[in-house]
Order: sequence, then structure tokens, then C-alpha cells
Amino acid sequence: LTARRTPTGRTRVRQTKMGGRYNNKKRKGGGGDDRILKRDFKKGKRDNVWDPKKSRVPDAKGEYKPYCKENEKFEEYYKGQKIVPEDEWDAFMESLRTPLPTSFRINGTGKFALDVRDQIENKLFAKVNEGDQSIDEEGNVVEPPRAVRWYPDRLAWQFNYSRQQLRRLPFLESIHDFVKRANEYGSITRQETVSMIPAFFLNITPDHRVLDMCAAPGSKTFQLLEMLHGSLGEEKEKLPTGFVIANDVDLKRCNLLTHQTKRANSPGLLVTNHEAQHFPDIVSRGGRTFQFDAILCDVPCSGDGTMRKAPDIWPRWSVGNGNGLHPLQLKIAVRAAQLLKIGGRLVYSTCTFNPIEDEAVVAALLKQSEGSLKLLDMSDQLPKLVRSPGIHTWEVHTKAGKANSFEEAQEVAKVHPTMFPDPSYAKLPLERCMRILPHQDDTGGVFIAVFEKVAEMPASLNPAPKKLKGPITIKTDLNVVKDAVKVEFTLVNTHELRAEREAIAANGGAPLEPEAELLLTEVRGGGTRNRQGGGSQFGGLDPILPVSDEKVIHSIRDTYGIDLAKLPLDKNAVTRTADNTRPKRIYALTDGLREYLAADHREQLKVIAAGLKVFERQEHKDATASEGACDYRLVQDGLHVMLPFVNRQIIHPTIDELRLILQRRSLQLPGAEDPEKPDRAKFMDDATKAEVNAAVSGSCVFVPRISAADASALPAGCSPEEIAIACWKGKSSVNLLVSKVETDHLLEKLGMEVNKNGPKGGGMDVN
Repeated sequence: LTARRTPTGRTRVRQTKMGGRYNNKKRKGGGGDDRILKRDFKKGKRDNVWDPKKSRVPDAKGEYKPYCKENEKFEEYYKGQKIVPEDEWDAFMESLRTPLPTSFRINGTGKFALDVRDQIENKLFAKVNEGDQSIDEEGNVVEPPRAVRWYPDRLAWQFNYSRQQLRRLPFLESIHDFVKRANEYGSITRQETVSMIPAFFLNITPDHRVLDMCAAPGSKTFQLLEMLHGSLGEEKEKLPTGFVIANDVDLKRCNLLTHQTKRANSPGLLVTNHEAQHFPDIVSRGGRTFQFDAILCDVPCSGDGTMRKAPDIWPRWSVGNGNGLHPLQLKIAVRAAQLLKIGGRLVYSTCTFNPIEDEAVVAALLKQSEGSLKLLDMSDQLPKLVRSPGIHTWEVHTKAGKANSFEEAQEVAKVHPTMFPDPSYAKLPLERCMRILPHQDDTGGVFIAVFEKVAEMPASLNPAPKKLKGPITIKTDLNVVKDAVKVEFTLVNTHELRAEREAIAANGGAPLEPEAELLLTEVRGGGTRNRQGGGSQFGGLDPILPVSDEKVIHSIRDTYGIDLAKLPLDKNAVTRTADNTRPKRIYALTDGLREYLAADHREQLKVIAAGLKVFERQEHKDATASEGACDYRLVQDGLHVMLPFVNRQIIHPTIDELRLILQRRSLQLPGAEDPEKPDRAKFMDDATKAEVNAAVSGSCVFVPRISAADASALPAGCSPEEIAIACWKGKSSVNLLVSKVETDHLLEKLGMEVNKNGPKGGGMDVN
């Protein structure tokens, strides 16, 4: 938790991911530093980097002194909370002192994900049980990776091997290398097991508006996007209409978030940079509201449930960590409930065992909601998940010890009344909350509560109106009520009032009504960089502009044979280039995301990233390029979303030709072979040559032609479209437009072993 003094003299509390220490004393000089992770760095004061001088120094053998995993105050506190049965206490503490297993989940859904699982399980993990390999050099039994038992279809796995075992046992090193490579490629996501749980309780469908309020680093957001797309099943020529907003308060973490979620390749992603407790309401000019169907509220917390992977928390833990974050957590939860639509679902989660951050927040939220929220019983969901029920009473401690009342505690520490259990809480169904303890299934710790909204939240909880910025005008409204004229005066921004009057005039003078469809016709996103006319409020960001030039859209449509009725690029294509008549990059949005951005006429949203990059400008330099040729090429990032809608510029090489262009990155055009360079790679198949010659110069797509004999060359369940690649047909050659990392991934899929010296033929252990 950090705080800063605003120009009005008020202290603004600022949220940071995964908690931090609360300290209401002003720091003097430079002595001491209680920062733990990125969450502890104060915005604008110091660089968000780790000081090497404060890092642990290895000894002469290159080994680090382990952290002391003892904390008497921690044990005393949690024994008093009674969240762990007395006969399980020793197992609980012993589990906390052991390293957290490595865990990952297989990305995607359906048959392909199941086939990837079978390949990994049968070819890679099976090696652990071969012969004497299950015993390491010190005689310890090496357990094979195990499926996370509650995760559907065994698509999540975990293992726990020491560094010594990974170094000395090649078959274990191959597992470790696979996890690193596959995570980089996007086939799997490395994610803590308990972090995978909350998303399953949101019941996301393709039309949902989803908000991840505190999203960084992005693994849960990735899950939400998969669920948004995966619920479409095998419908290729269909995109979700909904969207997922990934929000975080820290701009640098937003950039990390953008990078992490890029692998999802979704046109339904919006990354924003706001304090979660102040996330804006979006209402269109006609009064159309945009509440959310599902909200994940994974709030900043003290993080003691992560001690197994962050042992530095042991010596730093204190009761002040959770006490300081409680009011912020409650504010975020209340804001989430306000943003949720009636019938929508809210998941509140933390990675701490602390009831001050868990049940106390849930109980206060239920009390303040006055019946607007219902705490759901999820015991029938994920039945194999071992969990403990929530508690109805708890202790509050300060640095002076146990506090029996708010009045007693506030004399020695900064506390809040909502931290203390109330007798009325006995009637609340707090046992429906879930707490996962590390010894129950060899995981970290997490707390989860699931709500359904049944009525609007009390108006008394609504945020205070924001201070008006810019020129201010008095707006006068005249209304006739029972033959009497009622006059209302309101202070409004002059520019907004002018825009409202223009909209009413464009509507024939009639009052504005909620729009049936919202089209993006103006600048959005709040960015001011290179913005024509200036204005807006967020410096250093590019604005979002619709691709307004019909020539650009029609050129793309005609070149690639895209049916705009199925993929409405004329409505859903945006750019962040100031000159939107010649955009450098074009991003595709879902229908719902386009309407959401269009509704933000006040530009309250601070947008870091929006949609999926699908085209990039690459002008023709060859004399052979025909007049009117399309200057926009398909990009690999968006290719698999676009491919079902592309009907032209598709070439079907043989598997051998696909391998060849992946290895050599260029193939000579038929008839353009250079006799002075006989070693240059070229097309071999006549049918492929004919298709290459028929394609116009510019961007094209290679989708392999699979014969019965070639079927075994692909991984089980892998379709030709899943290994399609973006290329560029030039004057004398066809060149690959795929990154080195993605190229290596595709070569591995095609049975080529990839190493530092480049690919070579040979079977692969996996895929």
C-alpha cells in the first residue's frame, strides 16, 4: 500500500498488486527499505527496479543462504484464527516450508488440447517411469508429473524437482526445457495451480462483458480469454461478441500484462490503466449503460499464501500487512459490485489466509450491499477440489497484540470498524467461502468467494461526482411537471455540452435515446500522443482511431476475399496511427468491444492496448506489383483468427516445402531461379508452383497440403490451418514473415529438432 498527497491536501491510497506493508509514518532519510516486490515501489519516486546492492550475495560455492522459514508471530496469529484444524497444523506449516511445485496448464480447448495432453503424457512424462530412471543419484524416488486432479480433462499438471535433479537427470531436464519452450510458444501457460481456480466460477459465454480488475501479470486474464473463445466450440467462422478488460493500476505492469496476454490472439482484449476502486462507468451519449456479466476481483493482498514461492515473505510478515490493505480491498469489492449487472457473477479472491482480508471483506460487502448481493454455494463445482469453508468469527491483531474491539484498537493503530466481526455475521452464509490450504493438495494458498448480483447496489455507495475539468458552463433544463415549470441548473464541461447539443440536433431535435448499435466514428482511448487538435487527458499514449478510409478496407476485402458481413472490418477495424487514412497497423475488435469503446464519449478509459493486430502496412517496392495492389499484409499474430475468413492469396505447399521455407526463410519463385546461386531453396511441387504463380504480389498464406502419407508428420489432432504461416510474394522469391521463436515452434511440430545451431532433421520427444 502506498499513499501520496494530492493538490487538495487529501491523501490518496493507491493500490498495488499482491499487497505491501502499511506504514503511516513518514519515511525520513533513506534508512531502511521494506519493499518486497513491484507492488512496493512508490509511483514517481524511485525507479521500479531491483537494487543489486540489496540482493542476496552467494557464498564462495555460489550458493545462497536460505531464508529462515520461521516466524512466531505468524504461527501465533493463525493458530488464533482457527482456519486450520488443530490436527492438521503441523502438516500445514511443513507444507509452507517446502518449495512450490512447478505447474502449468495446456492452452486451448477441445480435441487439439486433449491431443497435446496425450502427447506430453505418453511421450515425455512416461520417461520418468522407465527403468531405473525413477531413482536419482542420491537414491531419492523421482515422482512423475501428476495431473491436477480437479482440473477438467487433466489439462493442468504439476511437478516438483530440485535444481540438482534437473542438472543431473537428462530426462528431467527435457521436461523442464519443454515447459520453458512451450510457455514461450503459447502451447501452455505456466501458472500457479490455485491461480487457475477463480476463473472457473465465472461461467463465461461468448457474449459476456468480462472485467479483470487487478489483472497483472495476466495468467488469469489469459484463462478468461480462452473461455470467451472456447465456448464457441468448433465454429471457425465465428468470433465472440463479448470482450475481456484487463485492468491494472501500474502502467509498467500493464505493459507486462499486454505482453503476457498477446499469446491469446484475441480481438476481444482491452488493457486499461486505472485504480480498480475508481474504474469508470461507461454510459453512451444516448444513455446506454455497459455493466459487466462477470468480474474477477483478485485484489491486492499481503500474499502469505505465496510463501512457498516467495520465501522472503517469512521474515517480513506482520499483522500490519493485512490490516493496512483491508479498506482498499473493500473499496475495490464495492466498486466491482456496482459495475456488475443484475444476474452477473463476481468472484472475489486473494492469495492470503488472513480473514481480515478475506471473510471480513466479504461480510462487510454483504452488509453494505443491503441484499443486492447473494453469496453462492459452489460446493458442487469442481468437486475434486479440496477446500475449507469460510469462518464466521476471527481475531483482529495490531502491533500491540490482540484487540477486543475497534475502540480499543484505534488507540494504538490505524484500524477500520469493518475489520471486526459483528454478531450479525453469524447469520451470513460465510461458510460458502472457500479457502485452499497448501497441505491439502500440495499447492499455494488462496481464498475465493463467489457472488451473484440480484438488485442494484444502494445509491449511498455511489462514488462522489468527479471534479469538472476544462471550461465549465451552467446547463439549464426546463421541465413541465403538473402544469408547473421546473428549472434545474447543472455545472457541465462546455465541450461535452456542445457535443450533446450537436447530437440532439443531428437527431432532429428529439431527445437522445439508447442506441440500437454504436459505431466507432471518433477518437477514443484518451491518448494525446500525435493527436490532431490535442485535448484528452492521458499523455504519452496513442489514441484509438477508426480506420476511416474505405479504400483501405475495400483493398483488404478484395485482395483477401473477405466477406464483410461475416467479418465486419468496416466497423471493427481500428488503428493507433494519428493519420488513420494510412494506418501503419490495423487491429480488429469484437462487436461488443467496439460498442464499449464507442460509448466512451467522455474518454474516461485510459487504454493501453485494444484488440488484435491483424494487418500491417508494407508497401510494394517491386516493379511487378500491379496498380492498386493492397499495401496491407496479414500478420502471424492474427493469422489464425483471420484465416477462416480469408478466401484468396492462399497457397497449399507440401509438407516438405513448408519445412523448407521455415528452415531457409525464403524460396525462389518458379521461373526466377538464379543459375549463379544454385544453392538457393526453391519450390519442388508442380501444383504448388501453379498456385504461387496465380497469386498476386504481396501478402499470402501458406496452408500445407496434407496427403494420407503426410498425415503422420503432423501432431495428433493438429489441422493444416494450425500450422499456417504468413509470407510475402516479391519480385523473385517468397519470404517468410514469422518470428524466429514461432518458426522454431512450427518446426518442432513438424518433427524437426531445434537447437542453438538451427533446426535439423529428427524425431521430437513431444509434439
